[in-house]
Amino acid sequence: METLSSAQLAQLGRLHIRMKKKSITMSEGTRRSTSKGRSAEFSGYREYIPGDDMRYVDWNAYGRLDKLYIKEYTEEREGRVNIFLDTSISMNFGEKLKSTLMAELAQSLAYIALNDRDSVYVTDLAHVERRFRLPRGRQGMSRMQSFLEGLTMEGSIDITEAITKAAIGGSGVTFIISDFMDENFLSKQEECLRYLDFCHQNVVLLHVLSDEELHVEDVGAYQLIDSENESLEVRLNLDKKVIESYDKALKTYIDNLGSTADRCKAHYILCSTGDSFDKIIYEDMRVVYDI
Repeated sequence: METLSSAQLAQLGRLHIRMKKKSITMSEGTRRSTSKGRSAEFSGYREYIPGDDMRYVDWNAYGRLDKLYIKEYTEEREGRVNIFLDTSISMNFGEKLKSTLMAELAQSLAYIALNDRDSVYVTDLAHVERRFRLPRGRQGMSRMQSFLEGLTMEGSIDITEAITKAAIGGSGVTFIISDFMDENFLSKQEECLRYLDFCHQNVVLLHVLSDEELHVEDVGAYQLIDSENESLEVRLNLDKKVIESYDKALKTYIDNLGSTADRCKAHYILCSTGDSFDKIIYEDMRVVYDI
């Protein structure tokens, strides 16, 4: 499976995944916390309040001003990022495979998070028991690339069932990268998002569709086979009217995914294989970042 070059990844260094305050853990990282404590970066002074730790009193200031002041330092803490990948057979479609764009998105998010020294957990939805944490630094990106190159797209996945069986861990941000061709997902989407909210997750749905799925133009007679169930075949004559009906149904499905996400305070982002990597990362996904 194709992955991004080192040069492409390096350009992502200025991006930072947005975290809710409650998503920041006590482990060492590079995210600024509103809490004050001891670290390398001085934050400022405030007046002493009875009960404050006397170790933080600035005695030089007391000698000059005859008043107690506490030194404050900005603590740096770590965020937690979960990346769930849909490896069903339907992701192997398109001139540029949907699975290729999924890998690019996953690798990008892992790089951004590791660059902020966040903890990153990656899960193949077909094998939720194999969730693993990426090590930090270059080793982490090397492991991520090996993981992505080892993925196979096969079978079908009940996304909601898989996620509810997965180990979520502490609070953080969860990315689900999928074409959402799971026919049951729309009816279970709210259940899935409510569950993740209960797990203190800020959820981002990255809906990966091929350019061919978004822009059907070829007319004619076709025999279509369900990629996730090859026993299902449909003979179809594509004409302008059929294409218009398809476009309408697809728009309705996309709108429903987005509106349910909004209702559950999640983000929904449509990602097309026909768009450039830069457009998707820097424009379509802008809401994901603190810039």
